[in-house]
Amino acid sequence: MAFSVSGIPVGRGIAIGRAWVLAPASLDVPRRTIERDEGHTEVDRLYTAVRAVDEEFEKMRQDLGKEVAAELRAFLDLQAIVLHDPMLIEATRDRILAEQCNAEWALVQQYELVAEQFDSIEDAYLRERRTDVRQIVERILKAMRNPGGSPRISLPQPSASETGPHADLPWILVAHDIAPADMLLLKQHSFVGFATDTGSPTSHTAILARSLGLPAVVGLQTLYGLIQQGEPIIIDAEAGVVLGSIDAPIRSIYEVRQAEQAVAKSRLVRLKNVAAQTLDGEAVTLLANLDLPADAAHAMDVGCQGVGLFRSEFLYMNRADPPSEDEQYQAYRNVVLALKGRPVTIRTLDSGADKDVPSVSGHREIPSNPALALRAIRLCLAEPDLFMTQLRAILRASAHGPIKLLIPLVSGPQEMVAARKMIATAMAQLAANGQAFDAHIPVGAMIEVPAAALAIDGLLPVLDFASLGTNDLIQYTLAIDRADGDVAHLYNPLHPAVLRLVHDVIKTCNRHGTPVSVCGEMAGDPELTRLLLGFGLKEFSMHPAQVLLVKQEILRSRSSDCARQAARILRQGDPAKLSAALSKWNQDRDHISG
Repeated sequence: MAFSVSGIPVGRGIAIGRAWVLAPASLDVPRRTIERDEGHTEVDRLYTAVRAVDEEFEKMRQDLGKEVAAELRAFLDLQAIVLHDPMLIEATRDRILAEQCNAEWALVQQYELVAEQFDSIEDAYLRERRTDVRQIVERILKAMRNPGGSPRISLPQPSASETGPHADLPWILVAHDIAPADMLLLKQHSFVGFATDTGSPTSHTAILARSLGLPAVVGLQTLYGLIQQGEPIIIDAEAGVVLGSIDAPIRSIYEVRQAEQAVAKSRLVRLKNVAAQTLDGEAVTLLANLDLPADAAHAMDVGCQGVGLFRSEFLYMNRADPPSEDEQYQAYRNVVLALKGRPVTIRTLDSGADKDVPSVSGHREIPSNPALALRAIRLCLAEPDLFMTQLRAILRASAHGPIKLLIPLVSGPQEMVAARKMIATAMAQLAANGQAFDAHIPVGAMIEVPAAALAIDGLLPVLDFASLGTNDLIQYTLAIDRADGDVAHLYNPLHPAVLRLVHDVIKTCNRHGTPVSVCGEMAGDPELTRLLLGFGLKEFSMHPAQVLLVKQEILRSRSSDCARQAARILRQGDPAKLSAALSKWNQDRDHISG
């Protein structure tokens, strides 16, 4: 009998195929007491396994080829950094020698210690990096258990002798979890979808699934134990469910839906070079949010007009020391060059005592409430050397193309004034060294704190532009940690308080002639496109995968109609009634032919 398991959709579309179930490496290893003279032998086993994993990563880079490596190399590089993290490897070596124990047990114990530190991190994206550490530990354990073998996962091989009603189906990956390094290998094997028990929208599995444009569902929790190897399954990434034990009638229904979506997707692709404007001629700017430099290629493929949010945190992840000025400069420069003259908005470090920047947090106590502690611009102003290094790198990159500098978590004008003074100092330092930069680089603020949204009038004199970060704005407005399972269901972008803040910020910026964009998840939700147009928004920034869907909504909307309907919806005080009114509006919209 068919069954379904619900999770978190991170891709779009439907995948029909056979399950390729990946077995994880067990972390349940016994302790073995060793003689004192055996300690160095165990340390050698550890380092031999690390070298084997390192060599495997290098072989992957070569196997993937130049085109794929350029697109997704960052994930391999990040895992390679974790592989050589002193907190993991050198601490394991010390534990082997101090506690006279076998290498496997020492490695797992050290992982548990590191994992506890990640569990205390408030930010969902950085908390997910615990998974990267576990994946590296699993690879090292595989290498130790199989000396001379490969830490690489096994992959399905084609067989001309396969028969049966489902032999024609492609493969779908099913795993409790999967490492980015293995995801890169899977790209070569024509998997048509991914399903994992762990993960969130910010996990690397989710980011890669979006990057590859494949249907995927994560956070399924129980699927791995239910699915058999080779079993026919369906991933419905629209509904966020995976169906198992499917029969012919269910398969037939989803094949029809799949064909309909293929037609709709082909129509969307035709919109790439169509100007984004409403039926009554209002031009709209569509920008991309980038997590990694490699995402720039995807943004160009869908016709983005620039980058509205480039998150710089990836440079600081899983390392003991912050990136150098030159390392940052090269990363920012690569994105600017990839955009070929389109503007790139770079957000300065959005990290703090609640996030894993060891060179900064190592000398600070963990705060009792990290979300309200020293983070983002507060941290950067408290650590001027850290901030000045990043500012110089961004300014140097601005010599290669248009860059806008975005300051996160601003709560008032005093922070912007202080940031601008440091930007001026960084410019003076570069000028003294004869280094080129854009002396007129636009500087803006993320409006993601209710205080900044409510007092936006006082901020505008010190801003060149504003960017609404709706993810944090919703959390702070509703006092909801969306990564906390106990309250995540209360996270609601359609709460009247949230919508009124968003509306008022857009209206105020428009009145003063200050460019404003929305760069949170709300911007990429096509169900909210007409509502935001009705608020007066003319600049949307989202994951590249959502750009054409949002453009489609813009092309079949009238600004005047959107303004009237949005005003009516905004008068609703009940979240349930407001959501129902918006749903009805979307259902009643006029469609244009593709």
